[in-house]
Amino acid sequence: MADVEVSERKSISKIIIIALLVLILLLTAAIFVFVVTDNPVDGLVKIFQSNGEYTIPLDEFVVNLKQDSNIKHYIKIKIALMFTEENNSKVIETNVSKIRDTIISTLRSKTYEEVLNDEETINLKRELVENINNALNDHIVEGVYFTDVIVQ
Repeated sequence: MADVEVSERKSISKIIIIALLVLILLLTAAIFVFVVTDNPVDGLVKIFQSNGEYTIPLDEFVVNLKQDSNIKHYIKIKIALMFTEENNSKVIETNVSKIRDTIISTLRSKTYEEVLNDEETINLKRELVENINNALNDHIVEGVYFTDVIVQ
């Protein structure tokens, strides 16, 4: 009888070990699938669609603001560009450097007070859209979203 109980315990232990190994393998495979199958557009940027609007988030910007006194200020900001035609993602992707340069130039021309004022923020978004479209020589960008802002 004792031999039967010992062999049953060994077989139950083996089943538990095998089940845990299978579970770990499945979890590893699921994590791998989520990490590897991320959906970037040509490997550079991600494109998100919502109700006919497409957005492309840009890398973070850290820019010195225009001095209005002896105190130096800077802005750290994340921006996403909104457009309505999916094929415009290629144009934006191929002109990321030009777009970043335009955004940096626009932000550097703003003072600390202009960036903090809510009305001026709306005007800044309009100005960014206009300047980016002028740099692209086409009306591609419909809006600009600030997804993260720190001003010091």
